[in-house]
Amino acid sequence: MSSEYLVEIDHVNKTFFTRHVLQRDEDTGKRHFYRVKACQAAHNIAFNIRPGEIFGLLGPNGAGKTTTVKMVSGLVRPDSGTVYVDGLDVDKKRLDVLERVGVVLEGTRTSIWPLTPLENLTYYGNLKNVKGRTLRKRAHELLDFIGLKEKTNIQVRRLSRGQKQKLAICIALIADPTVVLLDEPTTGLDVQSSRNIKDKVTEMTREHGKSVLVTTHDMHVAQELCDRIGIINKGELVACKPTEELLELFSDQVFEFHLDRRAMVEPLETIPGVREAAMDDDDGAPLLRVTVEPEAEVRSAALYATVDALGAQGLLLHSMAQRQQTLEDVFLNLTTTD
Repeated sequence: MSSEYLVEIDHVNKTFFTRHVLQRDEDTGKRHFYRVKACQAAHNIAFNIRPGEIFGLLGPNGAGKTTTVKMVSGLVRPDSGTVYVDGLDVDKKRLDVLERVGVVLEGTRTSIWPLTPLENLTYYGNLKNVKGRTLRKRAHELLDFIGLKEKTNIQVRRLSRGQKQKLAICIALIADPTVVLLDEPTTGLDVQSSRNIKDKVTEMTREHGKSVLVTTHDMHVAQELCDRIGIINKGELVACKPTEELLELFSDQVFEFHLDRRAMVEPLETIPGVREAAMDDDDGAPLLRVTVEPEAEVRSAALYATVDALGAQGLLLHSMAQRQQTLEDVFLNLTTTD
């Protein structure tokens, strides 16, 4: 356990068992259970989150993302290993941890629809021991912060899905938690609502120093929002790196040259360190793709020689860039099995 982190997951394991109920025994009148299947939702999971950091947890359906979120929040107890929030053992100090954690779980109707947003925040604030002037002030500040000020006294049932999702985030924040857990926060939202929520998550993390754990299936959201990303597959954490480092790790050494006209590729393929050279079109503009060796010195020499060779052909070089993998490419690379 380190004071450097607000969330620490220390090699946790969790297995769920599916049980089937047999028909009642006619002689004894009892029902019997038997175990059908053991599903390991978390196997030796370990990662941490610093203050002011957004950590993305990605994985296929059933990979263990929501189970991990619930273990951090205290809703699920790990079979082994320890989860710490703000230095507190979640299993031993659950009530103290609940005061420090705000949770938005996918597919749950957090808010009470007959009540207004303000009434919802008042209700949930009281449940978390936030009362009086502090509660009223914080509730209004949150509604203003998230963009629901004009909906303060309108029944939740009359709000759009995006507005309900924003209110769910307000409810998670009403006790001013140091850790915020967001399970699929932008699912089913329109582009504008999704953008607003991403902006608010970034703002509250950077400006207020909260630790945020986000699970999402939207690779674009994760790539744009998260400082670090963990990819979980079949209960195991198969990758955990800063977002840019993760993308770089799986990027091919392919460089794209935008030219004024098509190049002769045969001379380029004789350059030491060049594996392959091929011409393509980018919306009608000539595009040269050159694959080089990954070793830094060889790659550098090959690129310099390629530029010289293009100049020798009298070609105009408009731009050059390394082709980057997307997070979706990395995700599929790590989670797709034959």
